[in-house]
Amino acid sequence: MGNHQMTTATVKAETGSSIISPVIENSTVESMPITINVEYVCKSNQDGFFRHMALPPTVAAGDSYEQVINYHKEILKEKLEYITDYTSIAGERICLLQRFTDIWITDAKGHEVTEIGPSSLRHDKTVAKYMENKDIFRPIRKQWPARVVITSGIAGIGKTIYVKKFLLDWAMSKTHQEYDFVFVFPFCELNLISEESLSLMHLVQQHYPHMRQLDETYLKDSAHSLFIFDGLDESRFSLDFENNPVCSDITKPVPLQSLLTNLIKGNLLHSASIWITTRPSTIHRIPSCYVDRVTEIQGFQDEEKEEYFRRKCQDEQLTEKIIALVKKQSSLWMMCYVPAFCWILTTVLEHAFKSSYAEEFRGSTVTEIYTNFLLVMVTYHHEHRGHGKEKIDRICQLLQSDRAAILSLGKLAFQYLKSHTFVFYEEDFKSFNIDISSICSGFCRQYDIEYSPLSHRRVYSFVHATVQEYFAALYIFVAYHNEKQNLMTCSILGRFWAIFSKPTFFQVCKSACSEVVRSQTGHLDLFLQFLCGLGKCRMQKCLQGLLTHVEELTDDLKNTISYMKRLLQTDIPAERCINLFHCLTEMNDKSVVKEMNESLHQGVLSSKKLSLADYSALAYILKTSDMDRKEFNLSTYRISPDGLKRLLPVIKSFEKITLSGTVMDEEMVNSMSALLLANKNQIKELCLINNTLGDTGLRNLAAALMSSSCRLEILHLCRNDLTEQCGTDLISILRTNRVLNELDLTYNQLKDAGVKQLSVALQDSDCEIETLGLWGNEFTHCCCEELALALKTNQSLRRLDLSCNIIGDLGMKLLCASMKDDGSKIEKLGLHWTGLTEGCCEDLTSVLRTSQSLTALELGYNNLGDLGVQQLSAALKDPKCKLRTLGLYCNNLTSACCPDLADALTVSSTLTELNLSSNSLQDSGVTSLFAALRNPQCTIQEINLKNCDLTAACGGDILSVLRVTHILRELNLSANKLGGTKNKLKRLSQQSKCKLHL
Repeated sequence: MGNHQMTTATVKAETGSSIISPVIENSTVESMPITINVEYVCKSNQDGFFRHMALPPTVAAGDSYEQVINYHKEILKEKLEYITDYTSIAGERICLLQRFTDIWITDAKGHEVTEIGPSSLRHDKTVAKYMENKDIFRPIRKQWPARVVITSGIAGIGKTIYVKKFLLDWAMSKTHQEYDFVFVFPFCELNLISEESLSLMHLVQQHYPHMRQLDETYLKDSAHSLFIFDGLDESRFSLDFENNPVCSDITKPVPLQSLLTNLIKGNLLHSASIWITTRPSTIHRIPSCYVDRVTEIQGFQDEEKEEYFRRKCQDEQLTEKIIALVKKQSSLWMMCYVPAFCWILTTVLEHAFKSSYAEEFRGSTVTEIYTNFLLVMVTYHHEHRGHGKEKIDRICQLLQSDRAAILSLGKLAFQYLKSHTFVFYEEDFKSFNIDISSICSGFCRQYDIEYSPLSHRRVYSFVHATVQEYFAALYIFVAYHNEKQNLMTCSILGRFWAIFSKPTFFQVCKSACSEVVRSQTGHLDLFLQFLCGLGKCRMQKCLQGLLTHVEELTDDLKNTISYMKRLLQTDIPAERCINLFHCLTEMNDKSVVKEMNESLHQGVLSSKKLSLADYSALAYILKTSDMDRKEFNLSTYRISPDGLKRLLPVIKSFEKITLSGTVMDEEMVNSMSALLLANKNQIKELCLINNTLGDTGLRNLAAALMSSSCRLEILHLCRNDLTEQCGTDLISILRTNRVLNELDLTYNQLKDAGVKQLSVALQDSDCEIETLGLWGNEFTHCCCEELALALKTNQSLRRLDLSCNIIGDLGMKLLCASMKDDGSKIEKLGLHWTGLTEGCCEDLTSVLRTSQSLTALELGYNNLGDLGVQQLSAALKDPKCKLRTLGLYCNNLTSACCPDLADALTVSSTLTELNLSSNSLQDSGVTSLFAALRNPQCTIQEINLKNCDLTAACGGDILSVLRVTHILRELNLSANKLGGTKNKLKRLSQQSKCKLHL
């Protein structure tokens, strides 16, 4: 002891046993440090839901119901309250509630990370409704709670941590207290027992050892339980919902997949709620008929990105540096909507800014970020202190010592990436000769699964799918660089040729490109980006410990760039085109993007015929920009069908798409249909104006409009050469689409036959249309009987525009008869230019007196005359009249109708807007109107007297109104001969709150 050597005492115990040992803190004996380690046979891991440091006492059979619930909560709380970061100092624990950052989750009506989507854009909270944690199971349509909910999200988006937060909130009695019990089962753990037969009771007790004495009465229908199944995408067994036998006994052993299907279908424990998390690619494995709600985790918004950086890196100055650097790199900032990527980025940047090469670090490409992540984690793995932030002068030696393990891990990553496998087991590592203890915990996460107090098994995955892609690319690059092998060559001829000639890096990249562009899922997109980026000398210098030398690959990179540019001109999927631009960025080539940016700034794209490469460049620019996502006008770019396909991955994230003046041939219609059916499309409004769609085009578009994937709410089809022949398709669309609420068919030729068919659709109870525009469709009173029946029965239609059609008094009589009925919900009715005379005013008067919904009536460009308006004025005075807006412009009115109208203005308590323009009211007529406007009882806020033959003689009345009224907000007196009075009116209007048009 005289040499003061460190003395270490180790106490070993099996899980479930008791340990009595001294606790000595910050103490020495004669300057000799003392360390006491307590080792467990089964180690706990922060990623396992169902392990505990020592198996707690089980629930006693005699415990009360509340005791069982509270004990279960205490166990969960202790397990979930703290998490361990992959770069934590030994013994460091991080409070989940302090680290957790809110993520964007909504109802859910390429490559997972780089795919453009709501999550990677600036959100408008008024458009995409944010769903709080507590609302996952909220009642649907205010009727019944959702029983089965699926939450989808890409890799690393926060599904598992979101589940943990949900569980912790329940365990702490903060939220979700409607559930008596909550149990969670990761699919990666269920894989290990997929061949077993077990009961629901056994499943719960096996995964929650503290409940091994749980009485079956606690899980009966009287208890409200929530079962969470996390990570359906990691499941290695199938779920057969059609052929599995029915099971309703929670104590009866059945195969695991049968147990799960019966639980989801409600045969087993019908009162229980089910929550399943998955990646989007596997959501189809649960039939939609068994799912009540689908939600989507969309990651961080811009504010949450910054919040995460601040929570992860507690050094305020360092945090600001990190945020500033990431924001400069739009591609990095865009990818930060994925929490796992934020963690990787923060880990790298914390190290970079505190290391000796901080000034050299650029962080301009994704490859550089992940290469530095590799260096940081390897350093941390060896040093075990300082969070990997110490100097890395020895990094070359460290990489050399870990070369075999890193490359073996890369080989595993590559082989399993090609087969879409993201979860591994110990036998998988053994098959690739990987020593698990040599693998840095920063690259892989570990789940410990307990079967009994003395047996457990471990499951592994990369910390994020992109880390697996990086290791796969690193493996391919090192194989080429050190051994001149092209492992991307799949053909026998290619492999044979490689025996006699050494491949170039260009050939490796070309082989990779060929495979990547054929992919429908995009699971190799980032792999290709990494492979291209690793060819740069800068990256090779960082990886000298893995590489035998540094090789100048300038010519190979140039050839790869040229090859990719040629690929952009060929017929390949749009998502893969955008990825090629990411690859070009990794190789520091931005020539095509620069040229497109210049064209955008010069505003010449509307007159320039764009190539396929140009469209892809435009899509890449739109994707990586911070532009507003409200509206995208395709007409600006002389769009072609192929061009629309190239833009599809980006423009599907806009809320409104406009296309006008275009030949809508079959190919263009098919491209538009693909846009409406695109996954995760956010398009709410489509404006197809002044095109050649025609009846055939609408028939082809109808399939997309009737699909449940279509989220369109507003459809404008103005001037599209539609005739009565499209009536059948319109009926199908209105009956099937429950989202569409506004349809504008202005200036087509539906005529009477077409409107009759449309009226049939409106009578259907499934029709949800609220706004219908039929202006200028050349129909007459002959279709009004069917239309009147539709108005009487339809419960959703609120706004109807029949303007510029020859309805006449006879047609108006039929419509008014239905609108007097309580069934009509029409609020706004447009009747401009419909051939009306004073003969229909008695019917209109009856509607105004009885309708409880009509608030806006437009009657401009008709011939109601003074007698007609006098009748309407009498109705306006009726206290039952709800009208707020009345348009009477250009109706051959004179001063004779003004006294009656003035009386109505002083009596009506609802009318706020009146348009009398283009009528010869003259000074004598408006005198009574101005008197009414001065009356305190008058509610008029806007009045239009444009072109009413007024002169300066009425100036005094106008001035008096402006001085007295406090309600009038807008007065239009333009196109009148007011002479010198105008100057006085202008001066007074500046002091008044009333907006004056002269």
